[in-house]
Amino acid sequence: MLNQQRARSRAVPRRYGPIPSPGNSPTSIIPYDYAAKFELKGVPGNIVQDVINISVEGVFVAVAIGYGFEEERGQFIEIPIAPLEKPGDITLGRIPIEALITGFRLDPRLGPAVFPDQELPRDFGNKLFQRVKAPEEISFLFSIADSGTGRELQDEPTHNIASLGTSNGERPFRLLAQPLTFLPRSTIRLQIIERSEGIKGTLFIVLYGYKILGASSCPEPLMRSLRGSPACPIETIGNPRDRTIPFDYVARVELTGPPKNRVEAEVPINVEGGFVATALGYGLAVSELSVRVRETAARLGFVTDKIDLSLLPLRIFPRNALTDGIRIRPNFLRIAFQDNGELSAALPADLLDGVFEPLNRPEDVSFRYTIFDSGRGVELQNQPIHNIAGLGIANGDRPFKRFARPMIFLPRSTIRITIEEHFGRGTLFLVFQGYKVLGAIAGIRGRP
Repeated sequence: MLNQQRARSRAVPRRYGPIPSPGNSPTSIIPYDYAAKFELKGVPGNIVQDVINISVEGVFVAVAIGYGFEEERGQFIEIPIAPLEKPGDITLGRIPIEALITGFRLDPRLGPAVFPDQELPRDFGNKLFQRVKAPEEISFLFSIADSGTGRELQDEPTHNIASLGTSNGERPFRLLAQPLTFLPRSTIRLQIIERSEGIKGTLFIVLYGYKILGASSCPEPLMRSLRGSPACPIETIGNPRDRTIPFDYVARVELTGPPKNRVEAEVPINVEGGFVATALGYGLAVSELSVRVRETAARLGFVTDKIDLSLLPLRIFPRNALTDGIRIRPNFLRIAFQDNGELSAALPADLLDGVFEPLNRPEDVSFRYTIFDSGRGVELQNQPIHNIAGLGIANGDRPFKRFARPMIFLPRSTIRITIEEHFGRGTLFLVFQGYKVLGAIAGIRGRP
């Protein structure tokens, strides 16, 4: 009888959340992006294609699709160079008017090394300066086929705007009407037919979804019913707990501007408990929103009551501003130019600091990124992905990107972000938005 009383009084661990799906641990389900990359030549009718290879780790379930275009906006402009002339002595009057309006810059790879006082060879003028053209809306037709089943996902090539929305990232990512399963070792073939003339760059098309590690096959209805386990609940909407709090982990990366430059940042997950990321957002904080040149121009003797803009040398501009690119502010065009289209010869000195603006704006930042989870040693994408294609536009005019499945990061693990710069300078913030389960060690200890 005493033994029976002890058995009845034995503490039974409490269970929280739904019953786990048999044979599937929640830690084996990770959000994942598969991207295809296309080099566009700007020739209408040109056909390019790429193939996405599904890895052997497990099935991939696509739930949404998006895209972005990494345009080559820099175009060399030729400026005649006098013998033994220094680049800092070139005046604004020698810069093409179109470049002053749309923007111009020093070649990011060569300009900082020679500006402002190094003498240039006579044939170097067409290699030092670039006109920075305004971003353009791209147009193309695309088709997608799944080799595993032999299915085409449309009856004919479809237009990008009609199917995916605008290419600048100011749109929600398109959700598929039903999740689509791709088996391990299968391939996804994508074909692009260019329609835009003269627009060159790299096009990214991204399938967003999740991967079930170790699964060889799994029906779509079962995929959509997979839930978290009591050991590490991953979905608590509608079932809040006092030990579960919303939390953001932030990664800060300093972008210096040179194309192809790689920088990394690591976010350590603390020991309080597991972190569950449900969404990802980002933004660029720039330090200079204007180009102030009056003080330098006055020191060099170019400031009087009225200023001839065409005679101002480039050495009055900060080196960073010329490397990032500058232009005449659109609302100053009528002041900066005369009726004959020439630069103003009598600009009031008080307006000089307001005439020019930098091209380094948050909405124009361009980079490729990868995310790595050290806790399980997995990448969250198959290749570096362009920021517009993977996250949307950087000015905040878009919903935050939600992961197709919540991503669990174990205590004491790290999130490593690798950035390959393309355009833009400043402090890049990437924010993993989610919640923290205090006191719970994912996959080891139950939820308190």
